[in-house]
Amino acid sequence: MVHEEGHEAIKKARKLMGFSPDILDMYEKLNPKLLDVISEFDDIILKDGALPTKTKRLIALGIIISGKCGYCVEQQLHAAINAGATKEEIADLLGVVLLTSGAPALANCRDIVSDVIKKL
Repeated sequence: MVHEEGHEAIKKARKLMGFSPDILDMYEKLNPKLLDVISEFDDIILKDGALPTKTKRLIALGIIISGKCGYCVEQQLHAAINAGATKEEIADLLGVVLLTSGAPALANCRDIVSDVIKKL
């Protein structure tokens, strides 16, 4: 729902990642109902279940890095850290990405990951 201070999904993203991805602002303007669906889907899939939220966020991060979307990496990296992921867990994850997706996947996001990890 759109509120005077902004869409709930955008406020949630700011709290989770420290910023709101531009694509959410676009969805808010073009199709707020789609933003509601995306937010609800995110809540359902990424809540604690057989796998804890932190693990799910790390899996999402690995998939995003493998997909070589630098902008998406920053979002997922912040979300994983806010879910409790440590520097060591992220380093382990990067090893798995290297094994499964090769060096180009890591090279594509190295600056983003390095900058964020330095702040931990």
